[in-house]
Amino acid sequence: SPISRLYLAHISSIPRTLSTRDARTQIALQSAVLDASQQCMATAEAPRMKSAETSPHQRGDGAKAPPCADVPRGVAQSQLNIDVDEWDPSRGSFLQHALAGSMAGVAEHSLMFPVDTIKTMAQARALPTSSRVLLAAETATPFGGVWQLWATHGGARLWRGVHTMFTGCVPAHGLYFTIYESAKPAFTRMLNSRMAGAGSSALSGASGSDAAVAAGAGAAVALGTMAHDVIMTPMDVCKQRLQLGHHANSVFECACDIMRKEGARAFWLSYPTTLLMNLPYALVMGATNEELRRLLRPSGDHSLASYLTAGAGAGALAAAVTNPLDVVKTRLQTQQCGIAAACEGGRIGCAARPLLYRGTLQTLGAIAAEEGLRGFARGMSARICIHAPSVAICWTTYEAMKTSLERLGFF
Repeated sequence: SPISRLYLAHISSIPRTLSTRDARTQIALQSAVLDASQQCMATAEAPRMKSAETSPHQRGDGAKAPPCADVPRGVAQSQLNIDVDEWDPSRGSFLQHALAGSMAGVAEHSLMFPVDTIKTMAQARALPTSSRVLLAAETATPFGGVWQLWATHGGARLWRGVHTMFTGCVPAHGLYFTIYESAKPAFTRMLNSRMAGAGSSALSGASGSDAAVAAGAGAAVALGTMAHDVIMTPMDVCKQRLQLGHHANSVFECACDIMRKEGARAFWLSYPTTLLMNLPYALVMGATNEELRRLLRPSGDHSLASYLTAGAGAGALAAAVTNPLDVVKTRLQTQQCGIAAACEGGRIGCAARPLLYRGTLQTLGAIAAEEGLRGFARGMSARICIHAPSVAICWTTYEAMKTSLERLGFF
């Protein structure tokens, strides 16, 4: 999902619970910094007659002491930051990294799945036969809708279709990580060689290398996202139709019914809209996250609380800004299904009708004509409630899985 991928792209500033190996590294770093600080103080307090015989960075025993300016201030007091935005072989195998990231995506979708069900109901096209059930999606708050759905149809109804996430998240995230890790160095080398061949003074030296790394990472993320969504989009189509109460809560039966009545095109009809939605989401999320971190901690000394607060605010704003495209995506994936009257255990499939929505622009026009601008705000509060805590869910799950795999010695 976008949140789990953005988490892995922006998590470098989080202090994490250290494993035994990382704790030893931190102790060694802190000891080295303390020694360097003491050496700096000793050098500063040395008699002036010795300073004439010894260089400013030379100790009396002949060994060189690091200059005071070279000692990072506050490092000894702060916790060691572990960068997990990409695979680091020193922190574990690639399989550990990919599996932990996949489980973070599964947890993100699963824990907030009942609210996601309310969002899907609110965004789907309203049909006269579904007015009674639609009431659950039009309550004052998303959690009120969850409670009403629970009271009407039982607790199991809230997670109807959740198994699509287990089916799709692991292979999709595994493919994303594989493509990212293999494509990033290839893109970086290609861009570095082109910059060196062009001989541009503006992009020479370290700045040129940094620009190549940033551009290479961006291209790798884009390529990985495209591959990830190729797998997840069909799963999302089945998930939303199961959330609306169609079919017997079976991914296989749902997929067969869609293929029989609408053809293979129905599984990827919303794919361009999904990619189009993820782009502004990433831009708003990234920019807002950095700005909120700066406002919360102007000194740059971030804590876990400030990181999660900034992530929640950025996720909420990005979810609200991109909600109109999410409504379009839901309409393309559910077409004229609506909310089934028999929401529990029924074998009701969507009727075989011509496609009502055929593309992003056509769907935007259809929603505006039918419901006006209000139609694009459907499900917005539920979507905000889903995305605001997603950074915390991803961080907690990733670190818990990573630590568990390290302790068990898997992979």
